[in-house]
Amino acid sequence: MIAYILRRLRLAALTILGVMLLTFLLFRVIAGDIAAAHVGQKATDQQKADWRHKYGYDKPLLLNLHEQFMLTDATGGASPFHLKNAPGTLLAERLAMVPVEHSRNVLLGRYILRLSAKTPLEDLTGHESLIDETILEPTSQPATQPTLMLNFHLSDGSTFSVDCSDVKTCGDLIEKINQSPENKNRVHASIRQRGAMEIFDSQFFHFFLTALTFDSYSLVNHEKLTSIIAQRAPKSLALTIPVMALGWLLAMVISSFVAYFRGTWLDKLGVFLSVLGMCVPYLAFMIYGQWLMFKIAPSHAYGLMYRGNIYVPIAIAVIAGLGGSVRFYRTVILNEVHQDYVRTARAKGAGLATILFKHVLKNCMLPILTNLILTIPFLIMGNLLLESYFGIPGLGDLMLSSINGRDEPILSGLVFLTALIYTLALLITDLCYAVFDPRIRLQ
Repeated sequence: MIAYILRRLRLAALTILGVMLLTFLLFRVIAGDIAAAHVGQKATDQQKADWRHKYGYDKPLLLNLHEQFMLTDATGGASPFHLKNAPGTLLAERLAMVPVEHSRNVLLGRYILRLSAKTPLEDLTGHESLIDETILEPTSQPATQPTLMLNFHLSDGSTFSVDCSDVKTCGDLIEKINQSPENKNRVHASIRQRGAMEIFDSQFFHFFLTALTFDSYSLVNHEKLTSIIAQRAPKSLALTIPVMALGWLLAMVISSFVAYFRGTWLDKLGVFLSVLGMCVPYLAFMIYGQWLMFKIAPSHAYGLMYRGNIYVPIAIAVIAGLGGSVRFYRTVILNEVHQDYVRTARAKGAGLATILFKHVLKNCMLPILTNLILTIPFLIMGNLLLESYFGIPGLGDLMLSSINGRDEPILSGLVFLTALIYTLALLITDLCYAVFDPRIRLQ
């Protein structure tokens, strides 16, 4: 059994890795730039670059095989070293230079694959226009292009400018800066080479490591994921544990009786109501249930102002899920109620409750156990739609709000938690098979 558990754990690790990779591609690649969602659509390129650098969104996506354009200030002053645009130009902003962590005297540009002296200037500037078109006055004469200057503000308070009008490549830019008469060896331009161990310094590995260690922080309020889970998980459990327990208990009792009395009016009525419940959308149960509560007791129809408010969504969730559960369990139990051991028990005078809940359910336990254990992830994560609709601040509501607010670190942590619980639940299901059915051997 130990070998089986280890093999399943290896498969679980690969499954979780695949889930995290798909989540990463969905929310960081397909969803586009996340910086504008947090600093504003009208933010400048430099403001977006500073935000990306602060949260690691400027790094390469999967593997760091890139180099960066680098500027080093040798004056050693106390002020932050930075660049400024010359009037009418956007070169400094388009270069998107950001300071190195724990250093005010070194600026780094974009990560560029195979950056060299021959790399076009357009790659360094993100293929954006270097001229501020908004200040050019429309006239009948061709507009005079402003001189493409780059203004340096050094850490000792001094400044100088470099004319970059004829710069075409990264090598040209480095040569212009280093050989400028105004520079006087105060600033050194170069290409920063990555170290051998920096290959994993990428967005995906940072994304996966923070999710694995639950070290994520919200981009909205900078709160740590573990503290958010500690605050919200009890509210989700207060909703999902009663829903799971009551739903399972009622479904088992009802399906056992309708299966035992197969073909009678009780069976037909039970099947009819089950199918009817399955045909009604889950959202309809919530809408009409909340509407009824607003008519009867408005203060208990939304939020958690009173302790009893939790009973309304619990009742709605149990009723909404009862139809599908009864249909599933009835089909499972029907395979057992006409077996020989049931006829023998009835012939010996065993009571109905004994036959159903002691003998029949024991032999139906494998599919019932599978269906029950696979609900465990939702037990922890709560119900996304139900929590959001009834104003319950649980983990399900958190996941939905994280998607809407593009709070990607919190979302990735919750996805990892769900995948982890789900794979462990599958392992527990397999182990329980061997417990309830001695014929099963885990090898």
